[in-house]
Amino acid sequence: MDKVSVIAVSGFVGAGKTTVLNRLAQEIRPARTAVMTETGSIWMPEEGSAGPSCIRESIHDPCSWRRHLTDMIIQVAYRGWCETILIENSGGTDPLLVADLFEAHTPDGERLAEVARLDHLITLIDAERFWLDYESGDTLGERGVSRGPDHERAVAELLADQLECATALVLSKCDRVTQDERLRLERFLRLVNPDAVCVMASQGNPGSMVEVLGHAGSGTREVRPGWMHLLSGDLMADEEWAIDDLLVYRARRPFHPMRFWRFIQDEWPGVLRSKGYFWIASQPKTCYLWSQAGANCLYERLGRWWVAIPDRQWPKEETALSELRKVWDLEYGDRRIELAFIGEHMDRSALTRRLDECLLTRDELCLDEELWRAFRDPFKKGSWEKRHGRSEQRPH
Repeated sequence: MDKVSVIAVSGFVGAGKTTVLNRLAQEIRPARTAVMTETGSIWMPEEGSAGPSCIRESIHDPCSWRRHLTDMIIQVAYRGWCETILIENSGGTDPLLVADLFEAHTPDGERLAEVARLDHLITLIDAERFWLDYESGDTLGERGVSRGPDHERAVAELLADQLECATALVLSKCDRVTQDERLRLERFLRLVNPDAVCVMASQGNPGSMVEVLGHAGSGTREVRPGWMHLLSGDLMADEEWAIDDLLVYRARRPFHPMRFWRFIQDEWPGVLRSKGYFWIASQPKTCYLWSQAGANCLYERLGRWWVAIPDRQWPKEETALSELRKVWDLEYGDRRIELAFIGEHMDRSALTRRLDECLLTRDELCLDEELWRAFRDPFKKGSWEKRHGRSEQRPH
């Protein structure tokens, strides 16, 4: 049985997802396409029909939605006459929730990836409102977008995730902004997701979406956000024109917990997005994730550095061990600080100097690690937001 193709459309409230979804439904064979939304609406073609009919079901929470979506995709795939499934995510949904479904197993032991493939994650961006939302500092709950477990999540963090995982970015309402405003936003999109195709839409017209997806290729797992490109040392598209807006900060020494805590509460002129990994002296075994979008920041414990884990629990695959050797240091093991910054008109020298001042001094480095643990440590309080998580893999 051929796998059914899945295309998910995301974007914040009012970005124009329905317009793009309708355009896709028109351009892809309607009689071979099913359409699903988080509100419970499902348009599913019957065998031999000229177009889809609507079935409406009630979905009460994200967990129910995930189970429901998985079940419906599997059911549609087994029917055998649908080639494509279009999914319209709500404005407060992280597209990675859809992507993760293809890695998981159902309670019956089935795996979604065996019958369907996630070909595209399309993200709509409202050119008129993007910067207002991204720099607002609001949470999803304050906007009335989410009443569930994500109600305290920052709007800016969701927007960043929606941008960074997309295979195609559609910039809507371009006719409502000036050329300079559009170019500024387009530049930012190219930096945060250099792998995605970016297209402009005016007066609700996104052009041929099938053509856009053809240029975007296929396969969401091939997309890497700009911060990952920077940390891996890969050249980003047209990097020369953006060199002043990009910074990678690396250090082996740990941050002093109080100095770094004070630093992250200050303003960072010109920084629009930053993400990476760090460690602090008072918790020498812990790997932390750092993520900042607009005026919102979060940090989260990811687990232990490999140097703090017994050898018998290390990965056995040669590929993983080879990656670990590349970052290994005789003194610090794999412990390190790697932070990627994306912005506009950043003072990179000043930012680097301020980060250097957060590191342990030579005298502090000479202290025993047990004395490091005695440093005052605000990070032990848990995640913190508004200048706060979701876990990610420990860096190799």
